[in-house]
Amino acid sequence: MKIEVGQRFDFEVDREDVENTESGSIIATWYHMGNPIYVELSVNKTMIHEIRSIFRNNRNKTALVSIARISKSKYVVSPTVVLLNKQLKDVKQLK
Repeated sequence: MKIEVGQRFDFEVDREDVENTESGSIIATWYHMGNPIYVELSVNKTMIHEIRSIFRNNRNKTALVSIARISKSKYVVSPTVVLLNKQLKDVKQLK
């Protein structure tokens, strides 16, 4: 999956994947309408640097990040929250 200029996506990324990659691709979990989908995310040095900055001040193994591409070579990466919703099939499950 490649992020084009003007697009923004929410991903869950692993620290181990980010630390072992300079460019190429990593496996990330993309949340589309609350549903997790595993994707191969194309990354370059700029994006990896921005994602590593999220991990810099903590010891978390994974991070939920929002990645927006604002120009040909500039990305904005920020922590985010993903809401997961599941519809109940039966009202009896509420009780």
